[in-house]
Amino acid sequence: MTSRPRAVRPGIDRLLEDPSPVAGRAVGLLTNPSGVTSRGIPTWRALFESRDVRLVKLFGPEHGVDGGAIYMEAVGDAVHPPTGLPVVSLYGDRIESLRPRPEHLSGLEALVFDVQDVGARYYTFVWTMLLAMEASAAAGIRFVVCDRANPIGGAVEGAPQDPDYLSFVGLHPIAVRHGITAGELARLLAAERRIDVDLHVVPVEGWARATPFEATGLPWVSPSPNVPAPRTALVYPGMCLLEGTNLSEGRGTTRPFELFGAPWLRSEEFAAALNARDLPGVSFLPTHFRPMFDKHAGETCGGALLDVVDAAAFRSFETGLAVVDTARRLSGEAFRWRSEPYEFDPRPAIDLLTGSARCREILESGGDLAAEILRHAAGAREFQGRREPHLLYPDRRPAAVAFVGAHNAGKTSLIVSLLPILAARGVAVGTVKHSSRDAEDDIEGKDSRLHAEAGARVASFVTPGRTTARRFGSEEEVETLLAREFSSCDLVLVEGYKGLPIPKIEVARAGVQGVPVAGALARVCDFAAKDDLPTFRFEERDRIADAVLRLAGWDRPAR
Repeated sequence: MTSRPRAVRPGIDRLLEDPSPVAGRAVGLLTNPSGVTSRGIPTWRALFESRDVRLVKLFGPEHGVDGGAIYMEAVGDAVHPPTGLPVVSLYGDRIESLRPRPEHLSGLEALVFDVQDVGARYYTFVWTMLLAMEASAAAGIRFVVCDRANPIGGAVEGAPQDPDYLSFVGLHPIAVRHGITAGELARLLAAERRIDVDLHVVPVEGWARATPFEATGLPWVSPSPNVPAPRTALVYPGMCLLEGTNLSEGRGTTRPFELFGAPWLRSEEFAAALNARDLPGVSFLPTHFRPMFDKHAGETCGGALLDVVDAAAFRSFETGLAVVDTARRLSGEAFRWRSEPYEFDPRPAIDLLTGSARCREILESGGDLAAEILRHAAGAREFQGRREPHLLYPDRRPAAVAFVGAHNAGKTSLIVSLLPILAARGVAVGTVKHSSRDAEDDIEGKDSRLHAEAGARVASFVTPGRTTARRFGSEEEVETLLAREFSSCDLVLVEGYKGLPIPKIEVARAGVQGVPVAGALARVCDFAAKDDLPTFRFEERDRIADAVLRLAGWDRPAR
């Protein structure tokens, strides 16, 4: 029987369930319309009406508490009509307005942050969070992050910005598409900037980095006026680069950051040139549009519609660089870099967005961006290592770890012994038995039966001729099987599948002839190994279980 997927619940749901981090305290709330419970109740209302919370003040990031201001529009302090609470704007007409002042926090004992991020370094809400964290540390009050899912997952793109190019679109060097949540970023910032703050992150429940936002079941409330849907967030890390140019990024249309162009561009030529670059996971459709406001308002623009055809392969930042490069080459003298101040900074906006002057200087000299793209890819890989200690969530749900080795090496008995250990640690575990030869399943003493009897929540048997759940036919892709049969599991232990691209543990015994497993990350055996691969004895079940959880990403705090 297929179980229903686990519900994903944002941090605010869990804070309302267990308000101990703020109970009995005078609380301020930094939020906007994207801060809602899983039932769509605004966070300000949920906290204001809670008997356990004393909400006394609201704070608004860019666009304001009500989310109605356009980008880079100054917002003033106000009174919140539904509650009568004072509202402090943290996005005024001066750079000094971005940081809470001591008098703003006077009388508060905790400041709660609940805003939906979109997973891109340029999005200013997380930098408002940083400044509020630093102000809370100075005031000696608790800072609580009600965490939310990253709507564009865990992929990382774009190098951290150079130290000389920090700004309000990146006050700390991180990747452009960082692949972490606001709560995880708060942990990273507190550690790397040595902020002595009483930080509490209330985690999302039931979420993994590979979970598409549409699969969470959570409502999407636009965190800013021009991010109307999760698909907009996916393209934003690259297409926001157009803000550093005189090209329209589609503001003033119903498809911002997906539509783009300019009055002087010919749509067919532009789309064809972009498609000729053969960028992964994306195609470009020629189109015309007329922005109702912002750049080229009221003018018909020739341009393209960005169509993401494979979200997993799509590289938003690289795509944005290619769009800017292509448009500049086709525009002649009409193309311009933005010269007006950008997020309170007079430097070229494109430099602040890309994190250095390199991209602009290469394009201005007529050069090729290939080396710059490789530099950004290397920087993104470096950031993945930096973020690792601060991660709270597994990459996949269910995660999978394979035990591979020769016949009679002891894979089944090892898996059977690990199941109760992992279950005792609160992990819901399923198993997959894979055989290269077809055989009957659910027979007394057979491996798949032993898996089920040992406590596997779901036990599956896969051969070239069948897949368990009594589905006869061709062998299924394991990803399809995991998604359909194991949605209620946290972790799946796989027996076999040497070629599967998941973490593998080699199982071997002296006297049992086998071929070394390519790409194995650990080994279980009964002999002295002659290499430096982490190796365990069969009887070291708890240490093996530790290794399994580590390889699966299930040793992270909020699993």
